[in-house]
Amino acid sequence: MHYSTILALAGAASLANASPLENRAVAKFPAGTVWDIVLNSENTDLATLKKAPGTVIDIDLLDLTEAGDTTTIKELAKTKQVICYFSAGSRENWRKDAKDFGSSDFGKPLGKEWPGENWVNVKSETARVIMKKRIEAAAKAGCSAIDPDNVDGFDGNQDGYGYPRSAYADYVKYMADVARNNNLAIGLKNSLDMILDVLSDIQFAVNEECHEQEECDRYAPVTKAGLAVFNIEYKEKNCSAVPGVTLSSVFKPMDLNAIGGQC
Repeated sequence: MHYSTILALAGAASLANASPLENRAVAKFPAGTVWDIVLNSENTDLATLKKAPGTVIDIDLLDLTEAGDTTTIKELAKTKQVICYFSAGSRENWRKDAKDFGSSDFGKPLGKEWPGENWVNVKSETARVIMKKRIEAAAKAGCSAIDPDNVDGFDGNQDGYGYPRSAYADYVKYMADVARNNNLAIGLKNSLDMILDVLSDIQFAVNEECHEQEECDRYAPVTKAGLAVFNIEYKEKNCSAVPGVTLSSVFKPMDLNAIGGQC
């Protein structure tokens, strides 16, 4: 476990004395910070979420705000740094803002595993306006940070646009600027080839299955920068150390519907 009692006490004290979000500096997520992630919280009540281990929790922004939930994030923020997840690289056809995307703003489906989702055109100004509104909503909801997913359409040309990696880095940098203007931190989700492109713009990284894919060592620059690497493993609980990398690892079911599982 990459954690210290001193860090935990310091983090709790700073949260307890924190001023309203709009008056706070952008949150910091030091390497080794213990976290939890529950994106499917339909069957997880607020009392359970409050018991999640660590000082950081990652939850789904739109699932809560689109349901009219104005209290969960604010309540969690009393004792934790709340990272708010949303998909920045895909159009989800069930979201309230799905109608705001024009036909040229999204393309290929993500795949059979993700019905109703299509890759977003990261050069689309419309897509950027939509993400700006989401980031502003995250700030209003009381989040400390954002976790924008699916920004790796360049990896194997998944989205079919054929844009260079620099276009996706520019998209992340755009969201980082909006986040900073709203006093929010931002993480890089997966997208390992982009780490060095955006390292100066992010405050943490979120990874899925770097142990399974044998690529955790690639997060060395993030650890060297003193930033947390929040790692999720699905198939097996692997808590092995990686030279030069400090991981904050959790073992979870694929639907991310329960607290716990920390190394």
